[in-house]
Amino acid sequence: AHGRAFANRIRANLNFYIDWLSDSGRVPVADLMARARSFEPVLAEHLPDILEEIDGIAHGAGMSLEEVLLINARTDVHAMVNAQVETLAVPSCTALALTGTTDGRESLTLSQNWDWSPALADAPVVLRLRPDRGPALVSLVEAGMTGKIGFNEHRLGVCRNFLSHASDGRPGEVGAPIHCLLRAAMNSRDLDEFIAFIRAVPRSASANFLLAQVTDEGPRAVDLEITPNGVAELTEPGVDLAHTNHFLDPELALGSDTQDSPSSLTRFDNAVRLVGELESVADPVLRTQRILESRDGLPYPISRHHNPDPDSSTLAGIVMDLSSNRFILARGAPHRSHWVDGPGI
Repeated sequence: AHGRAFANRIRANLNFYIDWLSDSGRVPVADLMARARSFEPVLAEHLPDILEEIDGIAHGAGMSLEEVLLINARTDVHAMVNAQVETLAVPSCTALALTGTTDGRESLTLSQNWDWSPALADAPVVLRLRPDRGPALVSLVEAGMTGKIGFNEHRLGVCRNFLSHASDGRPGEVGAPIHCLLRAAMNSRDLDEFIAFIRAVPRSASANFLLAQVTDEGPRAVDLEITPNGVAELTEPGVDLAHTNHFLDPELALGSDTQDSPSSLTRFDNAVRLVGELESVADPVLRTQRILESRDGLPYPISRHHNPDPDSSTLAGIVMDLSSNRFILARGAPHRSHWVDGPGI
């Protein structure tokens, strides 16, 4: 159904990623497809339901398995080919997990501005899924992906930031694709289950996963900085967390080439500052929206619109109110858009 409904968008996303990953033709398309196909065995072993879903999307869209695998493994294939091409433009995002009170009760939001190429402005779709095996979930994805930013019926949500590390894309080492791991988070009953899984599964690229869950014991958030050979677990008293596109763990930071990114550092500093300055805003949904709308720190604001990099804009703002089963969206940069309620579970 996913493939049939969004066949044109899936094909457009594939064409974008073929051009991006091939560096406009410098890496043969056949090489990209072979690399995409190399993820099939690791998915068959560790995430067979997700592989089955990718195969179904391909059939529905009238595409090959490796074409849809390439969309789902684009981060990991990027890590593999990065040594062959010039430095590529990469996604950059700001993610937050904030607590507060709504109508006198404790509440928790998980949110993200998704920043990427304006050419993908029509790429996102929202999936509301009820799998035969696994929890119901809602997720904003790039059409053709099985998961990206979302949460499940256990009120467990996940956001993702791009990270780069020296251990990424090592020859001969193929792990579970990052975007499939995002879906695996939404297939989990609780944070500890997913943390154990992510530590055990082979990985071939880096990423930051900001996770949060509302449980009977109250709200919980954890930030996982992930590389092929390490996982750093970061938490803060009071739950509130923020992350952009550089490592916060000092050991993993030693192997990163994104630590001095002025965009990432500026957005992180402003997010942390605004979390504190807006502490008097009790409702974490409202506090989150104001932070994601921020234009402070120009030319590197949290809400981006072709500034300063014409190759990157905020394509969507996502706020997940995990306490009330709400999925709240802004199409494009939040400072230029209206927040609207999306589908709940």
